[in-house]
Amino acid sequence: MDQHGMFRSALERRSFTGTDPARRPVIVANPPGDRRFLALIRAGLRSGAALPEQLKAILRTRYPLAIVRPRELAGERIAVWYVYREGHWIGSDADAHT
Repeated sequence: MDQHGMFRSALERRSFTGTDPARRPVIVANPPGDRRFLALIRAGLRSGAALPEQLKAILRTRYPLAIVRPRELAGERIAVWYVYREGHWIGSDADAHT
């Protein structure tokens, strides 16, 4: 994962084989500094969450406001999901309760 909360690798738009790391979506997590949140995202993907709704359901067990939004750009060949812990973008200084 890089400093902006992005997981690397993906080939498909909305679904993938959750157990195949090469086919996972690129995740843009907010806030990027919440290590527990990021760990739960990774665990959800490893456990087979292949759709944004499935990952959201997993995240909401600990973060009730969490949402997962797929980026939908015409012709884009990779899946990119925006994952927000608080249901919307928050500044990085809000990582304090990680």
